[in-house]
Amino acid sequence: MSAARFRETWRDAARAIDRRPGEGWRDQLFHHGFRALMVAAIAVAVPLLFRSHNLPETVDVEMGAVATEDVIAAFDFAVPKDPDQLARERENAERLVLPVYILDASATDTALANVGRFFAEVDSAFRADPTDAGRQGVRDLLDANGLTLTDAQIAYLADAERRAALQSSIETAFRALLPRGVAAMLGPFGQSSSVVTVRGDIDRLVSRDSITTLTRFHDDALAYAPQDASVDGFQIYSSLLIRFRKPTLLPDDLATSTAREQRRAAVDTVSSVVLEGERILTAHERVGSPDLQRLRAYNTELVQRGMAGSTSRRLAGTGSALYTGILLGLLAVVLLMYRPAIYRDVRGYLIVMGLVAVVIASAGLIEQAGYPSELIPVALLALLVGALYDGLIAFVAVAVVAGVVGGQIVFLGESVFALAAVSVPFKMVAAGGAGALGIRRVRRRSHSWVLIALISGAYFLAGLAIVLLRSLPAAELLQALFWGGVSATLCTVLAVGALTPALEKLTGVSTDQTLLELSDLNAPLLRELSREAPGTYAHSINVANLAEAACLGIDANPLLARAGVYYHDIGKMANPQFFVENQPRGRNPHDRLPPRRSAAIIRDHVKEGLRLASEHRLPRVIHDFIREHHGTTMISFFLDKAREADPDLDLDPSDFAYPGPKPQTRETGVVMLADCIESATRVLQDPTPDRIRATIDQLVNARIAENQLDQCPLTLRDLEIAKAEFARVLIGMYHRRIDYPSGVHATVAVAEPEAAADESEAPA
Repeated sequence: MSAARFRETWRDAARAIDRRPGEGWRDQLFHHGFRALMVAAIAVAVPLLFRSHNLPETVDVEMGAVATEDVIAAFDFAVPKDPDQLARERENAERLVLPVYILDASATDTALANVGRFFAEVDSAFRADPTDAGRQGVRDLLDANGLTLTDAQIAYLADAERRAALQSSIETAFRALLPRGVAAMLGPFGQSSSVVTVRGDIDRLVSRDSITTLTRFHDDALAYAPQDASVDGFQIYSSLLIRFRKPTLLPDDLATSTAREQRRAAVDTVSSVVLEGERILTAHERVGSPDLQRLRAYNTELVQRGMAGSTSRRLAGTGSALYTGILLGLLAVVLLMYRPAIYRDVRGYLIVMGLVAVVIASAGLIEQAGYPSELIPVALLALLVGALYDGLIAFVAVAVVAGVVGGQIVFLGESVFALAAVSVPFKMVAAGGAGALGIRRVRRRSHSWVLIALISGAYFLAGLAIVLLRSLPAAELLQALFWGGVSATLCTVLAVGALTPALEKLTGVSTDQTLLELSDLNAPLLRELSREAPGTYAHSINVANLAEAACLGIDANPLLARAGVYYHDIGKMANPQFFVENQPRGRNPHDRLPPRRSAAIIRDHVKEGLRLASEHRLPRVIHDFIREHHGTTMISFFLDKAREADPDLDLDPSDFAYPGPKPQTRETGVVMLADCIESATRVLQDPTPDRIRATIDQLVNARIAENQLDQCPLTLRDLEIAKAEFARVLIGMYHRRIDYPSGVHATVAVAEPEAAADESEAPA
């Protein structure tokens, strides 16, 4: 690409940045890309503004080493117990668990039933064959029951009386001893406990030593043996006890295990809790075991939270930039969709985004310095954007900045969902919203104290809400009020006294304060107009009254309309005598000039007005009223006069037309209508209400037919309201007064008959 082609490409790009983009992709790319690039630049810079609050690093030291620096906890965390210590404590807790046994009342009945059945079968076997040869059946029965008896013992058992005594003794022993509780054995678990839990109809604690085991049961049951039993009989009794005894005290392993687990779970796994801001290691001191334990817990928590290491910091920075970019992108989209004029104007866009960046940077500096968050100059952003453009965009910008600042790690240190984490953005939104919505209500710079009180009150109410919700001491409220008042004062003085006028010059936007100053009839240019062209001056005041009333009716800017009207005809000062409102009766200098020349003089008052406006450095919006109040209408009087003078002359209609452009705003459209209506109704012979309304309808319809209102956003409803307001004001101006009575007033009327005649038609 040649150098010339390169320069041309960049010139096209520069033009595309600061105007409505065309249909071509290149213009769209340059136009929107420049604005997106600014959003990205601010988003990338935000993590750097708050970089002193990067995520903490893990620290590695050895036991007995000397710490080189203090290590301060960035958040609350728990210090777990040493695994060996925790295991010991859990083991000790388990030892304290009481073994659980269940007393089985049915076991006694089962044992008695088995004894009875056995002796019944033995009786049957002996009755079936009482001979020695028939005792083989008894032996088989004994083998089936796991009993081995000698021949002498079988012979002892063959005696029916002895069998009955054995059965009775065994049943007596079972009934006496088994219901008390007989355990098969006491397991090793819970041996350190001297008490066990026995569950039956009523749970009770029983001494471990008092529990009867099967061995002890056997020893106790021998006391119930038949008194006359021989050695063989005693051995049979002992064998039957062992065979048919039943443990009635059974261990409940599930209940015991559950109790063990409950005791293990009840052991606290945390040895201590370190609070945010608490010192973990102390510089220049030897690291002990508790210090090392806290440090290891802190490092582990950092890793689990994803807050340790350079990689996490890079990810956090990327997240912060993305977070900021999304919020700023939303602000850019709001401007594009709802305030396209600001979005297209590169200076306006740069000012809004630049102010946002300044406030974010100030928040970073204020936080690093440790100053109160109330000093973040969010009110400055609200006041400047609200004064230059409107309160809605200012409020959106404030909300975006509050979101960006509140989303930084330093303000999320306690908890993302804790109220403390949102107290800073909450105060910013409250104070900034008060400034954004209140700036339009202040019409004079001398009333800045109203803004200061409004913003300070917002800080106070926001602080009160935080104090009440968090049960903070009253000192917090007083701090919010004091620093909020300081911030409100500084921001208001800086915005109203210094920055707003400077930004007005830079952007060409006129605030209400500037418009009020321009509307002062003692302004140098207006005083000169009253001297050089008094008729034009009076005409401008009347048109201003009409335009202001109409703008109030259609919700346009009445202050802008009045200021614009005051200066719309200042170009007539170059040749005031050529305009009818400044001509004495009977004298018209146009009578001696050709129509083309007269039309040029009339048309040139627009050009002269623009020259004077530039010379006196009037705002750009005033220039719009000067150039648009006639649009591209024809100076038909002199065009018709030229045609009458020479019908065959080939006339150029552009010589008899105003240069334009047509009205572009509602205010300039209203002024065009008010200008021609005031001039026409002033020369009505009999300005009755009906004639005034008819004249208004005729002139408005004529401007519509001439397509003079095509480029301004006036609706048909707006026009109907404007016509009604025009009629109301004009009817009030031209209503007929009552005749003067005879007397002193009659003398005045005789002395000044013409004045009296005019007075009868003048407004009251």
